[in-house]
Amino acid sequence: MQRLRAISLLTALMTLLVCFSGCGSKDNADTGSGHSFSYTLVGNPDTLDPQLAQNASAKTVLANLFEGLMILEPDGSLRTGAAESYTVSDDGLTYHFKLRKDCYWYNAADDGKGFDSEAKITVKAQDFVYAFQRLFNPIYGSPLREAFYCIKNAKYASDGWAAPKTVGVTAVSDYELDFELDYPNADFLLLLTTTAALPCNKSYFESTKGRYGLDENSIIGNGSFAMQRWLYDPYGKYNVIQLVRNPLNHAVHRVYPADLSLYIEETDADAAQIFMNGSADCYVSTQNSLLHHADYTAQGAYSMTLGLIVNPESQFAEPNILAAMSLTLDRSKLNITGDDIRVASGILPPAVTLLNKSCRELIADGAYQTYDLAEADRLYHKGLRKLKISELNEGKVLCCAGVMDYAALRQVLDEWESELDLHFTIEEVTEKEYEERLNSKDYTLALYAVTGATHAASSVFSTLLADTHFTCAGEADVRALLEQAAAAENRNDCVGLYKEAEEAILSDNCFIPLFYKQRYLICKKGVEDVAFNPFSGQVQFTEAKFRNE
Repeated sequence: MQRLRAISLLTALMTLLVCFSGCGSKDNADTGSGHSFSYTLVGNPDTLDPQLAQNASAKTVLANLFEGLMILEPDGSLRTGAAESYTVSDDGLTYHFKLRKDCYWYNAADDGKGFDSEAKITVKAQDFVYAFQRLFNPIYGSPLREAFYCIKNAKYASDGWAAPKTVGVTAVSDYELDFELDYPNADFLLLLTTTAALPCNKSYFESTKGRYGLDENSIIGNGSFAMQRWLYDPYGKYNVIQLVRNPLNHAVHRVYPADLSLYIEETDADAAQIFMNGSADCYVSTQNSLLHHADYTAQGAYSMTLGLIVNPESQFAEPNILAAMSLTLDRSKLNITGDDIRVASGILPPAVTLLNKSCRELIADGAYQTYDLAEADRLYHKGLRKLKISELNEGKVLCCAGVMDYAALRQVLDEWESELDLHFTIEEVTEKEYEERLNSKDYTLALYAVTGATHAASSVFSTLLADTHFTCAGEADVRALLEQAAAAENRNDCVGLYKEAEEAILSDNCFIPLFYKQRYLICKKGVEDVAFNPFSGQVQFTEAKFRNE
């Protein structure tokens, strides 16, 4: 309660300051601009180094601090950002970008580093070249590099066989940039909207002496906002990131909010409480309990696939046992109410698109529904013989608190008890404990969410294959199929290759899909134009407005 009072007090003070600075003007009243927005991050950003950042909190902060060559709109379309225009060669191997000359680096607390509002240092092609050289430099070990292996020499550089400066990213001039690919990738422009592709100013990076992205004095952006304060103490009661307008970029492309306060909390329940208390303007969640509240508006998308993964050290990981469990599921019997979840048989959630259509329209997941009790029984007993046991002990399904209503999951567990005499209980834990338990392999089975950074099918697959919690035997084959799909010119060929990739993962049973799940952005009434990516969870406030009704 003390934390909520402290946050409410800060919100009131910041709102008062904005009012004195002119938020009550006619222009602000008409346009909804000048509002001091607030939002709650679940967990501290792992880092604000774009080439290394992984967690959702970091990605939301980076989306507001930086602007990449391309921008992904909420409707899934693409537009230029720091780029003014681009061309693609006929063979799909060369991308030529012309950069804007009015996109500026800015540091709100410059401390003499030369990036204040007077300096007007523009973002140049060399900043993107340096970012990609860092991305593929094995010294940094970026976990995001694999998605960009289509770039010439990228994999060789990442493996230490070529120098990072040999990768196919070249500054033709200060404001012209070329990418050379080893093979075509139909999703390359979409990849350029992700945090890994954001620019990095070399002189600023070197001035931080190894602290880049780790504290408020070691981060600079070229986006709508700039870092003003980053307070985080894991034992403290008040943690926040405060962003202010980048005045240079605001003069070119209007930034509607006056500033942005990002509270840092440990759990989704904390974030929900702050939102319902009125101290935050928006809230991102997988829970649907607030959807029909009269004081809120909501938008959602089926951007996640929930399924089961098994601890590779558990007896349940025996391949025949896993296959038997999969074959026992008659998904047509599951009684699902409401529109929060749908029954899933495939990997790719419905909000994923292939060639501008929902993947589930092009690849009906009914093709993956394999229900065969006789074969399941045979494989189950074969697995028991291989383990040299007569039965399996009771297992637990580890679940992250609040991810879904467990009534549907219990139906699945009841099927396994009825058909295979397998007994499971559901163990719900906090987000923090969930991650700790997964990383230490302290679980039997876990309900796990598969998603990507964007709506592209390739993004979901890339994220899954890079996830250390999965050990799919057919990984090499899946990667080969994805490369072929990215280069496919024929639509039917592309769809067919993605279907093969999905089948390869499903046949290995390293992930047993159960439900497609929505992720929601919930806002106070009057809050408009907050950009929401239901895959990465990023929330972007450049055009956010607040209109009193």
